Amino acid sequence: MGFLDRLSGRVAYDPVDDEDFEAQDGVYDDYYEDDDDASSVSPIHSVDRGEVARIVTVWVASYKEIRDFAVEFRNGLPVILNLSQAPDNERARIVDFALGLSFGLDGLFSDISEDVFLLTPHAVKLDSRGSDANHDFVR
Repeated sequence: MGFLDRLSGRVAYDPVDDEDFEAQDGVYDDYYEDDDDASSVSPIHSVDRGEVARIVTVWVASYKEIRDFAVEFRNGLPVILNLSQAPDNERARIVDFALGLSFGLDGLFSDISEDVFLLTPHAVKLDSRGSDANHDFVR
């Protein structure tokens, strides 16, 4: 019985007749002919590759809300800071704080647009692809 026959549903799939397994006393053994090979397999476990699992986006409208992104950035997460709802006088204070925060934690502060900024922790490498347009993504 072929794979396409099973996939199309024309032939009912019966795992007992599968060529990948061999029946011995009612127990199905997989590809290993020698049990010693199976015992040398290590258990599966999570590997920390140091990759970013999460990026935080925060809309800040006043200086009183800076804690919302500061804590996340201090914990090592990249933060997209959207200041589109902040008045100009508050925006200047928030940007000054964000610049100081990123400098103090050896991170990177980048302009994405007039209202949006990216704070990148020192452990995260930032790559830019596409046109050679003006980007502020340099370390």
